[in-house]
Amino acid sequence: MRLLCVLNGGDDHPSTRFRVLQHLPILGAGGVEPDILIAKRDAGYGFLDLRRRARAADAVLIQKKLLAAFKVALLPRRVPILYDFDDALFEISPDEEDRFGRERAARRMRSRRARLRVTARRARVVIAGNQFLAEWARAAGARVEVLPTGVDLAPFPAQVLAEAAAARRSRSEARRIGWIGSRPSLRYLAALAGPLRAVCAQFPGARLVQVCNEFIDLPGVPVEKRPWSAATEARDLLDFDVGLMPVDDHPFARGKCGLKILQYQAAGVPVVCSPVGANADIVRDGETGLHATDDRAWAAAIGRLLTDRDAAARIGAAGRERVATTYAAPVIGHRLLEIVSSAANARSGRGAGATGRAAPSGADLPGEKGEPHQKSEHHERLLVPDHLRQRPALAAASRVGSQ
Repeated sequence: MRLLCVLNGGDDHPSTRFRVLQHLPILGAGGVEPDILIAKRDAGYGFLDLRRRARAADAVLIQKKLLAAFKVALLPRRVPILYDFDDALFEISPDEEDRFGRERAARRMRSRRARLRVTARRARVVIAGNQFLAEWARAAGARVEVLPTGVDLAPFPAQVLAEAAAARRSRSEARRIGWIGSRPSLRYLAALAGPLRAVCAQFPGARLVQVCNEFIDLPGVPVEKRPWSAATEARDLLDFDVGLMPVDDHPFARGKCGLKILQYQAAGVPVVCSPVGANADIVRDGETGLHATDDRAWAAAIGRLLTDRDAAARIGAAGRERVATTYAAPVIGHRLLEIVSSAANARSGRGAGATGRAAPSGADLPGEKGEPHQKSEHHERLLVPDHLRQRPALAAASRVGSQ
């Protein structure tokens, strides 16, 4: 079965990387041949190319890319579309409002809503990253599957986790309060300036470690700035004593899927988070992490995890266990394979359990005829993107899956 994956970014784009690219080995092993199309002009993307490659596919998976309504209408009707999203595209983001102003941001949001509604209705299934997103898609008339974001545990084997846990226990100073993210989320971190100041005053040598593509300075808070890269990401996460995921309780933030939390937990790091949206589902307060809703609670929760080593170790281990059973990449990847196969097989009339190539369908738009499934000369280069070469476990799995 050939699956055209229309992606909103490359391997440095978090949604692309965590919701599609890391699952290519499992899709390949399940009989799915991915054809990767980066829907960016600087990557050579054009709608005619999209339509041609969609006609040659058995199904099309669109990851967060929003097409104009007329473009959606021109995609071949015989090919089922799956639309995946993990952000509240139907809301105004705080970063967008800052950049464009409230009025223009509202116009942009209305445009996204219209395109998202058209795509959701056209899609065979909408894959939503959490329940908040799923509710909007259902209200728009879509059939919805909820699929959380998954994380790769391969960079965090048991021996590495044990060594990192021992290092955290033995560290008497220079405690590392960690945050990983991208520029638009720095505003949430900035809101913790007060609690972080209080914690750093209580624990001499403590500092905030930012792993990001841009950085902020917080008065009174010692900051260590580490540029993000796929090569050092796992090592940076393992080095944290505590991981933070603050957000506000606004509609855009409710659409977030808790990726930071899952990354910390994959590394066995205890977490403090705002109990908003998916965060509240992922973190069970006092068991797999701690919730905090105001400055006092944030300072108390961070201080507790830096003081009570036993509690921190227990919470970190429980978080890791929950990720392994519920949010690990293989768990999510196999579920994605089921969803994709079911959508493609429904079109071809085969049983839902089949995962081979769908039989060609003669039904299409007027004037369209089925085309042979010619393998793109660029397919091998696209099937194994750069980030897989940086992650040996994934690269090996990809080679196996593509044989």
